[in-house]
Amino acid sequence: MCKTLPAMAALCLFLAGCAGDTERRAAEARLQENAQAAAIAQQDDARCQSFAKPGSDAYVKCRASLASHRTEMNAIIRGPDGPTPGSGSK
Repeated sequence: MCKTLPAMAALCLFLAGCAGDTERRAAEARLQENAQAAAIAQQDDARCQSFAKPGSDAYVKCRASLASHRTEMNAIIRGPDGPTPGSGSK
């Protein structure tokens, strides 16, 4: 029993390190997705502000139209049963 205790401790530390690495990668992926979403929102805002005042009906329709087109394109890219782009799933 005394000989297996250090081996078990080492195994636990190894597995904890793997879990931490997985969590770190997932957190980095979320940060990247959030940054990408913020950049897209900023681009959409600039595009719609180029011809409509923020808060106006034309601006709101522009933002909704861009979001709708993006959703349609993502559906085409991933296919009927595919993963959402950027989700990391294949």
